[in-house]
Amino acid sequence: MSNPDPNLTALIKLLSDDHPTIVDAARKKLLELGAVAIPILKQAAESDPDPKVRVEARQILEQVRLETIGKEWEKAAALPDEKMDLETNAFLLAKVSYPDLDPALYRQRLDQLAEQIRPNLKPAATPQELLRMINRCLFKKERFRGNWDNYFDPQNSYLNCVLDRRLGIPISLSVLYLLVAWRLKIPVQGVGIPGHFMLKYMDQETELYVDPFNEGRFLTRAECLQFVVEAGYPYQADFMEGVGPREILARMLRNLILIYVDRQEVTLERILTRFLNLLYPADANEEDEGTSEGEIGWVG
Repeated sequence: MSNPDPNLTALIKLLSDDHPTIVDAARKKLLELGAVAIPILKQAAESDPDPKVRVEARQILEQVRLETIGKEWEKAAALPDEKMDLETNAFLLAKVSYPDLDPALYRQRLDQLAEQIRPNLKPAATPQELLRMINRCLFKKERFRGNWDNYFDPQNSYLNCVLDRRLGIPISLSVLYLLVAWRLKIPVQGVGIPGHFMLKYMDQETELYVDPFNEGRFLTRAECLQFVVEAGYPYQADFMEGVGPREILARMLRNLILIYVDRQEVTLERILTRFLNLLYPADANEEDEGTSEGEIGWVG
């Protein structure tokens, strides 16, 4: 780096001070500077001769990165549901755990999946035929599947990992399915059944449910409700209603929060809980400090 700001250089040097209060003050100032301090922090993290400075610089860089993502999430969460972009925010969520993620590369892969299907679409195709074409591509040719063996692996909930590993849980495989179907103008929406997220194709003549976790199996309304009964939840009519991007993202967050609580990964739990509270700020005031499965929601 040429001609670094002497004030920034001085702050970096203070990170190695023997007095914790001085280190804290320098750390706080660098965090306040945010993006302005990133170049010199990167240089310090990579090549400062003092190992204490290198460690501190790396930690500050990570905090700046997470705060930047948090600000983006806050802006997105403030939008009305009809203006929220599920795809953009699913990748933004993934960037919390995957700093080097390039959403553009994964968008291209979603585009490619849709383009494999598009030539086979016929104007007169029935809803079942349209959905079978998606199923054939995703589950037969590309071999996406539910991760039965390691259901609670957090990678199952991140869209980039689902695309990389071809493994997921009901909610993440449903998001993948939605994003491909929407590219093809096929009217599919999420259905927030407790414990097992699914999809619904609905037009003026057809109501058809799809289970991406089970290779796109078609179900009736009665069969979907069986999942509710088996999970021990009392029937509620809104279980079968379509849900928008806000609730889909919230469901992804609830799953991850439960996993990180169980793994005692406190930093990720706190970040994602804040994201969830930004989606539903009215609920945040009712949250206790502790989190339990009953408070957070349904896995799947």
